[in-house]
Amino acid sequence: MNVSDLYAPVQLGAAALVGEHCVLGYPKEARIRQAQQGQPSVGDPVIIGDRSLLFNAVIMHEGTALGSDCVVEDQVRIGYGCVIGDRSRVVHGAYVCDRVQVGSDACVAGFVCDGTVIGDRSTVMGDLVHEYSRPDLGWWGIDEAPPVVEADTVVGFGARVVGGVRIGPRSYVAAGAVVTRDVPSEHVVTGINVHTPISQWTGVRLRALIGHWQSDTTQ
Repeated sequence: MNVSDLYAPVQLGAAALVGEHCVLGYPKEARIRQAQQGQPSVGDPVIIGDRSLLFNAVIMHEGTALGSDCVVEDQVRIGYGCVIGDRSRVVHGAYVCDRVQVGSDACVAGFVCDGTVIGDRSTVMGDLVHEYSRPDLGWWGIDEAPPVVEADTVVGFGARVVGGVRIGPRSYVAAGAVVTRDVPSEHVVTGINVHTPISQWTGVRLRALIGHWQSDTTQ
């Protein structure tokens, strides 16, 4: 038996383009194990939205839906059962695990753990990870709570969000910061859990972004 025999079907939208060396519809581990036991099945389809573009060497597992006008850059891996909203971009080399939900107009890179939720217009360049506090239960023994990144939020390069924490809308996690507890809306996070309201932020580099948030009448 070849794993390719178990690939899920793919539905390509109008004018969607797929680059070279892409793998679409890769089966999840549970279906591979079932097939080893003589119980092959058909996986949920991969859906690629209209005018979306997949660059080269992209791996997209079964049951994942990509919205319209999305871009998935080179060497991205997206797990099974993910939903990515319209006009979102998944950046070069990102590793997106299973059952991740990404809103519209978002930008995602880094490592994103199972079940994570990323809101509309958010940018995640760092890592969103589980606590992994019970390795004694085995890889599939426990389903830990994932991070939630709400709309219009930024997680900078090298930042790490750990465990089932929620980052409120219009917040900014600075590059290299570590987050292990909830972040209220409209806060800047630096260092390890250092939270500063944007109204009290005195740094120069975020002034334009904070001004944009404060002037946005669609909030």
